[in-house]
Amino acid sequence: MEQSIELGAIISIAKRRYALFVIPAAVVFVLAGLLAYFMPRSYESKAVILIEAQRIPTELASSTVTASPRERINLIEQRLLARDNLLEIADKYSLYKEDGADPSPTTIVDNMRKAIVIDQIDVARQSRRNTEIVGFNVSFQYPSATMSARVANELVTSILSQNLETRLARAAETSDFFEQQLQDLEAKLLGLESKKASFKRDNEEVLPETLPTRREELSEINVQIGEIDLELSIVEQGGNGAAGEEAAIAQQLTYRLQSQQLNYDSFVARRDLLGPLAEKGYVSKKTMSDLDRQITQTEIEIASIRSQMLQHGVTVDPAARSDVLKNQRDALQSSAQRLKESISLTPAVEVELAAMEREYENLRAEFMHTKAKLTDAQIGERLEQDRQAERFEILEQATVPEAPTKPNRLKIMLGGAFGAVVAGLGVALLVEMLDTSIRTARDLERHLQLRPIAIIPYVVTSKERWRRRRVRFYQVVVFVTLLTAVFALLDHYYLPLDLFVERIQTKIGAQFPGVLQL
Repeated sequence: MEQSIELGAIISIAKRRYALFVIPAAVVFVLAGLLAYFMPRSYESKAVILIEAQRIPTELASSTVTASPRERINLIEQRLLARDNLLEIADKYSLYKEDGADPSPTTIVDNMRKAIVIDQIDVARQSRRNTEIVGFNVSFQYPSATMSARVANELVTSILSQNLETRLARAAETSDFFEQQLQDLEAKLLGLESKKASFKRDNEEVLPETLPTRREELSEINVQIGEIDLELSIVEQGGNGAAGEEAAIAQQLTYRLQSQQLNYDSFVARRDLLGPLAEKGYVSKKTMSDLDRQITQTEIEIASIRSQMLQHGVTVDPAARSDVLKNQRDALQSSAQRLKESISLTPAVEVELAAMEREYENLRAEFMHTKAKLTDAQIGERLEQDRQAERFEILEQATVPEAPTKPNRLKIMLGGAFGAVVAGLGVALLVEMLDTSIRTARDLERHLQLRPIAIIPYVVTSKERWRRRRVRFYQVVVFVTLLTAVFALLDHYYLPLDLFVERIQTKIGAQFPGVLQL
């Protein structure tokens, strides 16, 4: 059957079970105080690092390090929390080796990773999701206040050094990459230029640029062949009379002079055309020497013909003359055939040269583009070297903390007080629920299903009153002693009482303005 609890019954239970409430509550509160007292202190030292934007406008010069500050901070954090780096810092400052302790490297690394905290400072740009990192906090917790500040500053120095080294390394890698690309392209261009020069030397007689000259030379040879044919016909027709023979010889000399003059003009024109190409190496020296020799021979031949014409009557054997003319015609026809063959091969050579030229232009364009990128990369590297790009600057140096951050003794004591009340109430209610004693008429009626005729009140003697007063006095003394001990602990180990009261008043005034003035 469930018990119906009334106010009077609650007061009666409190009077009977106050000892069961006070003792567990006092034990829990004392344990909470001992826990707050004996827990090791931990001091936190914090430094603030600001991310400064690039000083030179990005439109004029941009850095080659394109990673966002968030990514770089995360990368630096991973490197900072690396096992070897943490063990090096711990060995430098002899961390976690107080009182002769010798923890394992794994324990040291785990403790340092728990003690190091890096919080990024961001601001909202347009919305909460679109944030920009403007800096970050670096903090370190340690039982020694001085050591926490020293290690925090060591972490800051390591972060600044890693950021600088990382940015310089990335900028240098970018410059080296484009420089190597530029060297490769330059080697390809030189190789292609050498290939073009060799190809032109091997095909100098069929190059596209000499095509007009060869066509003109072919036309001149055809004219010379026609003149020789005409001269042959005159020789063959005028062989029976002396006068006719002399006239034929004079006419032949005239034709020869005209033919040699045309050859001389052709050789000189070709020499003038091939001269610039020979200076660039596209035409061999042998070809030029042959042209010079042909010009000299033509000049001698012209002088000889002119001297013959001055003699007025030269006798020439018509048969021999005919053989000479036929040999000249055969030589000219052979030269004409070679020119026709070279002219027919020129289109194929022109196609191959055009392909080489396109490849050369593409490589040259790529070379110029890579050179421009290399210039940008070198500018970015110079920005990093001069520290003109984005950089980390210390906004607040880590200082020695004045008070420990852990443990929070006030919270522990308040939690202990709450736990003490709960423990006392729990023990008192549990004992009351397990107790089946009959103390009131309601208890008698509930257990025996009988209603009492009359109720005789309990008569308290003077001895019992005196005993109760003594017990209450002892309880008051114990309570006052505990309260005094609590205040003494607060004043000695946490904060002087006047400052503690002032801090509480400040917090109350901040939460409820105007209350303290009332």
